[in-house]
Amino acid sequence: MTDTRVLLLHGMSPRNPSHWLWPLAEQLRERRIPVQLPLLPQCGAPSFEAWRDVALQELEMLGDGDRVVVAHSLGTVLWSLLAAELPDRLKVSRALLVAPPTPRELVHSVASFRCDDDVMGAGARAGAGAVTVVGREVDPHRTQSLEQLTRGWGVDVHELPGSGHLNPADGHGPWAWPLEWVLGSSAAPALGGGAFSLHA
Repeated sequence: MTDTRVLLLHGMSPRNPSHWLWPLAEQLRERRIPVQLPLLPQCGAPSFEAWRDVALQELEMLGDGDRVVVAHSLGTVLWSLLAAELPDRLKVSRALLVAPPTPRELVHSVASFRCDDDVMGAGARAGAGAVTVVGREVDPHRTQSLEQLTRGWGVDVHELPGSGHLNPADGHGPWAWPLEWVLGSSAAPALGGGAFSLHA
């Protein structure tokens, strides 16, 4: 897909080069695929409004073509909430939501992102032509199964074995599958080569 262009949305750990989002960005650049990985502000106590404003600016700059969003953790909630109100010109072809937390349980420093599960699902669908959700069987930031979280969303859902947040803490530094997905592969998601379960 030579017209693919990608926006990556991180969670609350933006400056971790061992996180798979950073190698993914480099791999896309090596293939001359336009990619944007903005550092969202105030990650210790993030504001939905501030994150939304940055993400909207990035979507404005993304350009035309196969517009793709890849989001991790709190970035998945950011995408879903802002996507609910996007004008058609800013919507994307595809969105990959990795390790979504339980949105109705977001409290304290992330309370501005709190929403009902079905609100998150409706927003995710509204902003993208196709949505894929990937998570592990057990996630420290999710209080129900992935199936329960996404029930009624009408999206493509893949549950990977074991426990973890699909980040460096469970062995997901460089991770091959998200690149394959961006490039248009229909292969089912697979854990990273160094993956392990937090409860093993």
